[in-house]
Amino acid sequence: MYNPRSYRNENLESLFALMRRYNFATLFTQQGGESFATHLPFLVDPARGAFGTLVAHMARANPHWKAFAGAAPSLVVFQGPHAYISPAWYREQVTVPTWNYAVVHATGTPVLVDDTARLREMVMRLVDNHEAPLGSPWDVRKAALEEELGGIVGFEIPIDRLEGKFKMNQNRSREDQEGVVAALDKSADPAERELARMMRENLEKSR
Repeated sequence: MYNPRSYRNENLESLFALMRRYNFATLFTQQGGESFATHLPFLVDPARGAFGTLVAHMARANPHWKAFAGAAPSLVVFQGPHAYISPAWYREQVTVPTWNYAVVHATGTPVLVDDTARLREMVMRLVDNHEAPLGSPWDVRKAALEEELGGIVGFEIPIDRLEGKFKMNQNRSREDQEGVVAALDKSADPAERELARMMRENLEKSR
């Protein structure tokens, strides 16, 4: 990933926070000249390994998992909030539009999880993670979970490399950045307002 120093985020806590909030990510694997891409929800275990460990599962019918054997390390891309940035929001408007965004790339070699008990625990953690904010309205005990486990493949990715790129107009003056924050704050799009929050936080850190 092209990642200039001014946009680079190396704060692990910040990167893990984005990965947890935007945990529906894209897994890329290349093997034998063929590329595989699968969109999946991931869990992040920050304490396991120097850069954490990713936990996920996919359909057994998906040929992607069979490509893990002998493949190069896989890449998982977590896409955070992003938005078009108009020069009209700058004080110095003799320039061109740009795009602000936050993204994290995690690289590592997937390891299949064959143990049924571990696979069940992985699925339950993912369910709990997403049911809890809803007040846990779904009772997993009423689900045919054991039957469904046979149709999925679990895997973990110990992260060998973690890259964060938070492009937040750092190349512009503080006044220009504040103009962008003010404009995005008024957006009807919650993702753009979230980007404004992240930009504001970045500005506060740079004081």
